[in-house]
Amino acid sequence: MGIVDSFSTKSTSITFAWPAELTGFERVALSARGDLQRTLSAFFAEPISVSTVYSYTYTQCSTDAPPTPLELPNSLAISFASHDNPITQQRQVLLQCQGKTVCTATSAVRITNAEFAHLFLEEKYAIGQMFRRVNSPPAFHLLAVGIGSQTLSSAEGEKVSPPDISASGQLWRRYRLSIPDFECDIEEIFPSRDMFVDGNKWLASESATKVDTKAHKVQV
Repeated sequence: MGIVDSFSTKSTSITFAWPAELTGFERVALSARGDLQRTLSAFFAEPISVSTVYSYTYTQCSTDAPPTPLELPNSLAISFASHDNPITQQRQVLLQCQGKTVCTATSAVRITNAEFAHLFLEEKYAIGQMFRRVNSPPAFHLLAVGIGSQTLSSAEGEKVSPPDISASGQLWRRYRLSIPDFECDIEEIFPSRDMFVDGNKWLASESATKVDTKAHKVQV
């Protein structure tokens, strides 16, 4: 059963089968619906930036045709994005605060609208910023939450660990965000639960790994 977000005239309730060990702020972060950067920025009182690890983009000439790699920039192909000619992207990004990774996110994105394809692929809006840019809150479906070791799927389908992140004390979630013509399946790993307890002290500690973004950034 996924998350249940219900309300009445005077009350609101979020229900999910949370692991019993989770703290209140961990539940808040895991419930973020396209605004995780904003939530983490408020928590750390620091900017949260996005660094791309990889992104692989594909197009289809019809819904029945196999995906073919799309080399960017390609304004013509982007202008044809539609339900009959969808564009998809496999991507992985690091959310960073003070140069240190606070979340690794791996996503599968499907776009069936030329305007959205332009914003995402040419103007380079990140997923969370896309929903704010088009002023459309996404539907949110939290699929799974867990504590402990978790691996991510690479663009080639291999199982890999997030860069420079220890499996000890990880927190992770899988969820879906969608608006008409823009759908995202996302898997996120938070490197340490200590991050949500110690905040900026954790950022300053040696256990928070500082990532060389140049070493990890790959754009295809």
